Amino acid sequence: MKRKLLSLALAAILTASLAACGGGGASESAAPAESAAPAAEEAADDGAADTGEAADSGEAAAADISGSTIEVAVTYTGDQAAIFNELVDAFEAETGVTVNVAEYGQDYENTMKTRMASNELPDVFQTHGWSLLRYKEYLMDLSDQPWMSDYDESALGVIQDDDGAVYVLMISELVNGTLANVDLLEAAGVDPYSIHTWDDFTEACAAVKESGVTPIGATSNPGLLANYAGTFVTYEGEMFEDGAAQLDGSWDWQNYKNSLIKYTVNWIDSGYFYEDILTLVDSDLTERYATGQSAFILGNDPSVLVTCLSLNPEANYIFLPSFASAEGGAEHVGIGEGDTFGIWKDTQNEAAAKAFLEYMARPEVAVAINDVTGKLSCLQSSMEIDDSYGLSVFTTMQEQCADCNIFYDNLWDRKYMPSGMWNIFGDASNMLFDDTSEKGQDEVIEYLLENYQDLYAVAQEG
Repeated sequence: MKRKLLSLALAAILTASLAACGGGGASESAAPAESAAPAAEEAADDGAADTGEAADSGEAAAADISGSTIEVAVTYTGDQAAIFNELVDAFEAETGVTVNVAEYGQDYENTMKTRMASNELPDVFQTHGWSLLRYKEYLMDLSDQPWMSDYDESALGVIQDDDGAVYVLMISELVNGTLANVDLLEAAGVDPYSIHTWDDFTEACAAVKESGVTPIGATSNPGLLANYAGTFVTYEGEMFEDGAAQLDGSWDWQNYKNSLIKYTVNWIDSGYFYEDILTLVDSDLTERYATGQSAFILGNDPSVLVTCLSLNPEANYIFLPSFASAEGGAEHVGIGEGDTFGIWKDTQNEAAAKAFLEYMARPEVAVAINDVTGKLSCLQSSMEIDDSYGLSVFTTMQEQCADCNIFYDNLWDRKYMPSGMWNIFGDASNMLFDDTSEKGQDEVIEYLLENYQDLYAVAQEG
């Protein structure tokens, strides 16, 4: 049903584009700004008498960018890339702008680092979670754009700089928590909404294991040791509250060993992960989860569920917070940049690049992307029409957990760890699954501590 709705939405976009172009030249096309943020434009409109003048201005803008060429770099692959390219085709037909899409996939980060070093960046590129911490010196301030007034308040906390600057259009938020297969949990006698602490979770895993199913479906990845670490060693009411030490570079990681590492070792030794976890890739994870071979995925977002549903439409999933480590502690939902698009500050195609972002901010366009990624809309006009799976499972969690102690904050590693630690957590995860002994745990802590100190020093020098 989702795919059918998405196809209809794309067809509507394409039809509108063709209609806009049907009268002849590019000067007759509707300006991309006209649909970007309707509420903002209505507020800015001085009255009906100005309508004709605004239309003339819009047509002039469309004519100015016709014939332009921009490069847009994205992380999308597979179905996401296919949908994005369909939307790009519609933009090209509407405006006369040529868009060269660079699909870097898993090589995105390394490729962008190389391009930053040579100061030769795409006109428009995704910042994949790092608009402020990594890319802002390369990006144009977009805080004067018409879609700015369309943001949901939660979005600005992630992307707005201290001086009020915003360097990206963010069409979705990433929400990070626990994914659960309801049918498997019910078969094991587990009520997922009764899980509030990591001890509750451990008990649930024991019941799932007893039912003959692997409790935790995962590859060995950075998120297993990073995404919910704050629920053990940072937030108020948790086992340890080390946030200040993490931020000032003095953290010694011993409380991390005495909490998250100990819990993870217990889960490993109890057989709660796949036995071949060190050799699994992401496609193995989604295939197994889709076919009901595991009950939980920790520290992830609903986009995984979207992929699983494409393999098994009958599956029944929910989204939960990351649990508290102590009774009375807060359950956490991490909020991060979802799909974001920034403009290189030195672009030679500023008008066309801004027109592309205004087009991407249109509710029907943003929702078409968010539907296939599973991320949550964060532009208010998009939220009003968004029936995406990600928003559905997130709002269901909010309803079901209305009386729970849940709080929303930036993704833990982005807020409390120096840049570069993500891959270090991935290495540490492999080390721990390879050796859960006390010696192995100490080696993991030493590895994390040394890299944390080195990266913190580099960050201070910068």
